[in-house]
Amino acid sequence: MAVSLNRQAIEGLLARARSVKGKQFELVDEREAGLRIRAGERSATWLLCTRLRNGKRSRIKLGAWPAMGITEARHAAQAKRLEVVGGADPNEAKRQVAKDAALAAKTRRKLCDVLDDYERRKLSQLRTSAQTRRSLDGQRGLLRSFVYRDIGSITRGEIVDAVRDHAARAPISANRTLACAKAFFNWCVDQEILEASPASTIRKPAKERTRDRHHTIDELMEIWDAMGDLGYPFGPLYRLLIAVPMRREEIAAMPVGELELSLRGNPEDAVWTLPAGRTKRANALRVPLSPLARELIEEALAAPERPKDSPFVFSMTGDTSVSGYAKAKSRLDRIIHLNRLEAAEKGGGEATAMEHWTIHDLRTTFSTLASEVMGADIAIVDRILSHVATATTSKIMRVYNKSELFEPRKRVLREWAELIEREAAARATVREAIRNKDAHSSAKLQP
Repeated sequence: MAVSLNRQAIEGLLARARSVKGKQFELVDEREAGLRIRAGERSATWLLCTRLRNGKRSRIKLGAWPAMGITEARHAAQAKRLEVVGGADPNEAKRQVAKDAALAAKTRRKLCDVLDDYERRKLSQLRTSAQTRRSLDGQRGLLRSFVYRDIGSITRGEIVDAVRDHAARAPISANRTLACAKAFFNWCVDQEILEASPASTIRKPAKERTRDRHHTIDELMEIWDAMGDLGYPFGPLYRLLIAVPMRREEIAAMPVGELELSLRGNPEDAVWTLPAGRTKRANALRVPLSPLARELIEEALAAPERPKDSPFVFSMTGDTSVSGYAKAKSRLDRIIHLNRLEAAEKGGGEATAMEHWTIHDLRTTFSTLASEVMGADIAIVDRILSHVATATTSKIMRVYNKSELFEPRKRVLREWAELIEREAAARATVREAIRNKDAHSSAKLQP
């Protein structure tokens, strides 16, 4: 019921509100449509109840009693009603102001603090969390120079410059770090830390193409021979990557505890069990070990250079798995080149350099040779490589066929190892024949 508001009526409303704990009471002004005062146990507030142009009812806060008197409240109600007639929503404007203030406070946070939150809330759920954090603000991280800046002050142009500088050193790596930065800034937008990502429209600095490099069997065996001259840890490690074509990090960080080299007392049933946390697809996997693979692992375990009691098969410190792949690959390439020079000198020809290749190409080589030379089923090859059944065209089969195909994989890996051993033995026979021939020729030349 509307009343003619005056100080006496309001004081009575306040007394009533104070006497009933936890409840609010209102008085509606009969002179100004929609104006009312609401009183609670501790305070009283002026409100305007009106209908917006979209038809929705809204309560607009005008001020507090007694700071805003009755006359002031009526004038404020008239002003707000004019705004509503003009199409405005005063409450929405207030919400936007509050939102802008909150956003401004968030954007004033230091980048390093936001990155810490990102690592705790998002990256900690990922297998590659440490690597991703390094790519953002590590020693060569893309955002390294901005870590003590307010996150809202970082501009698109500054990120473009950082990407360009990184691409000058390592183009493909720049693509990867840019992808990590985009994911981070998108997360900031989702968390309402930023209104828009400063990296969203930045293009990759380097063009990439799918690698199709694979070795012939002769070239693969040439690499195999050169690996024998590397010594521990990279000699047996790289050879194992040929015999068991898993991903480099999966083998390089192989703990002794994942191996059963004589399962049920039978060395022929040796198996390596990869836990889900160490595979790219986050799926636990049993890997059958051929006799050749088992010999390479046993060779590494018995190497004098391997620290005793290390939990890792391949380690130089004892506490961590092996590192320094780039230097080892450079040594391997140098050995291959010297071997080619020596062979060319003996044959009276000219040495040619081996086409550029990477350690990852050994997986492509296995897939190609296993299918073309051995006639292996490509679906089995996919399982050996721990791929997502790319050879299976049926999406339903990829979803529902969870068989690990252990016995078929075991058979193919054994045949693959036997192929390597036959080729290695044949090359050793040829080299021995050449050495004997050279020794015989040298003996004839002596007086």
